[in-house]
Amino acid sequence: MARRTALALAVICLAIFLYEAVLRLSLLPYTPLPAFFGNIHALTLFLLLFSLLHAAYALGTRHALLFFALTAIISWGYEQVGVATGWVYGAYHYTDVLGPKVGYVPALIPLAWFMMIYPSYVIANLISRGRPYGSGGTLGGVIWLALLSGAVMTAWDLVIDPILSASNVQAWIWEEGGPYFGIPACNFAGWMLTTVTVYLAYSLYEWRMPPPISATSHAAAGLPLVAYGAMLCSDLLVGGPPALVIIAPFVMGVPVLVAAERWWRCRAAAP
Repeated sequence: MARRTALALAVICLAIFLYEAVLRLSLLPYTPLPAFFGNIHALTLFLLLFSLLHAAYALGTRHALLFFALTAIISWGYEQVGVATGWVYGAYHYTDVLGPKVGYVPALIPLAWFMMIYPSYVIANLISRGRPYGSGGTLGGVIWLALLSGAVMTAWDLVIDPILSASNVQAWIWEEGGPYFGIPACNFAGWMLTTVTVYLAYSLYEWRMPPPISATSHAAAGLPLVAYGAMLCSDLLVGGPPALVIIAPFVMGVPVLVAAERWWRCRAAAP
């Protein structure tokens, strides 16, 4: 019953995000709809709650909370070092756009990491193993899954970073610029490093302590794909460099489409 409740709440959170970040923005030029939770803080919170609740449903509460805790602690640690030293991602600093900070890092940032890390984990599992959850197999398979998950996650930064660091938003500022919309190339290596560290830490635990996955959870694995795709649509709708309209469907759209095809076959084969 508790897992069903978690799934129901996850669906509600995803529906709110879809309304606010996709449907409302899509129809804004034609039929303005009321905005209830339209700011970036609320939207991040709803998609975070979706990821956490869905993870609790699919993986069990213990695995979900550990996954979240590892993500929050590791991502905050890397970001804190990154802002303080210029290492990891390049020289940058956060403005006050994203709200209160813990150290040099807005409290919203570690939450946003898990918001997308969990859907990326499901997508990478489907692409590499044809199943949405679990890090079974060899140690080499666990490492490969961590690398693939990191790549799927980093693909999102190729889209969101040019939007939130642009001059009209400036949630953070790149102090020395760079070749990709003013972003240094080392930033994306830093994203890979951060996400691979998170995935390795969690996947090694999951490899030794498999989550209690039920047959019905495979059918619900389509929801994280919707969440990842919704973030892609939302990023394009809020604006940004025009070239992202070409870049985003490839870097984010291709992985989610491949994962969707694998999920469809997995769902059909599930008992």
